[in-house]
Amino acid sequence: MERIIILTSTNNHYAKYLAVMLNSLLENKVSSQLIDIYIIDGGNLSAQNKVKLEKSLQRFNVIPQFLFINANLYDDLLVNRYYSIEMFCRISIPDLLPESFHKALYLDCDLIVKEDITNLWETNIDDYYVAAVYDANDKRRKKLLIPKERGYFNSGVLLINLKKWREHDISTKVLQFIKDNPSKLLYPDQDGLNVVLQDKWLKLDEKWNVRANRMNKINTKPAIIHFTGKNKPWNGNPPCRKGYLKYLAKTEW
Repeated sequence: MERIIILTSTNNHYAKYLAVMLNSLLENKVSSQLIDIYIIDGGNLSAQNKVKLEKSLQRFNVIPQFLFINANLYDDLLVNRYYSIEMFCRISIPDLLPESFHKALYLDCDLIVKEDITNLWETNIDDYYVAAVYDANDKRRKKLLIPKERGYFNSGVLLINLKKWREHDISTKVLQFIKDNPSKLLYPDQDGLNVVLQDKWLKLDEKWNVRANRMNKINTKPAIIHFTGKNKPWNGNPPCRKGYLKYLAKTEW
């Protein structure tokens, strides 16, 4: 049986939130399918926080593996308090994993998983480069000249076909677009991925990436709640904050 491959990226500021996300994921996984967790370190994650992350997952008998990525790879990109190295790391995921891995699931730190992640993992993406949830952001789609029928997706949850991605050198194409079009970008990694993969992605059920501020606008039970925007459970009172705090209490923080 194929192991579930989970990837995420973090720094010292987001390590605690990552521990919460991983606890929610592992606590709600009920299948017997084995899981591997890889945490991308762009050079801003301390040894102390790595230990705390490891201890936060001990009760699940899961040992996260840390993948170091050279931040110089993103030297030509705009990096500041809003655009971090860790944000760009998802673009390089296929280059960080062994060639024998054909699929991987990327998850942002600022979310909680409410359903067995195995159900998402088993989505067939053989004919696509990535599967993601549609984001009704027409302003971004129009700015990037993406046709309406192709839509625009949120990059916080990405089920990646590593084989297709590598074969067509998607990482290089996305990074090049970001470098060449700074004036067009608002969410650099997400915008770049949408342009390059605009006709190559599978639309997932919206339950797999529900923005917390849209909880009262959907007709489905969320499987993943994503705390997008400035109103986070650690600095405000967004919907589902109680759920976040429940998992936080089970971490080393």
